[in-house]
Amino acid sequence: MTYKTYSEFVRSADEQPFALFRARWLLLPDCESITGWNPADLDHGTELLQEIYNTINRPISDIRAACGLTQQAFSDRFAVPIRTVQNWESRDCCPVYVRVLIQQALGLADLPAMLGVIS
Repeated sequence: MTYKTYSEFVRSADEQPFALFRARWLLLPDCESITGWNPADLDHGTELLQEIYNTINRPISDIRAACGLTQQAFSDRFAVPIRTVQNWESRDCCPVYVRVLIQQALGLADLPAMLGVIS
């Protein structure tokens, strides 16, 4: 998957319900680079897309809790004002690129590796 396709993939996961996201990507050859993807097994492909979709849409509060950080510690670690962290959590409005990057920095998910992103 190219970086351009990766960007479209993540954006569509963030903006669409899973049913539309799955319909958009399930049969495209771009998905063949996903780790564990088997084009002949659409049920498994749907499971992989669901896992990736859930990772992309994981709330920042869940990400913070998974690494065991308080809001203040999270704020300090990522140099984000505490009020911003509180707003992200209360309004569920953390930008998708921030959620993806923070998960990668914390070792919770490596989407580029999962999706086989190449230059």
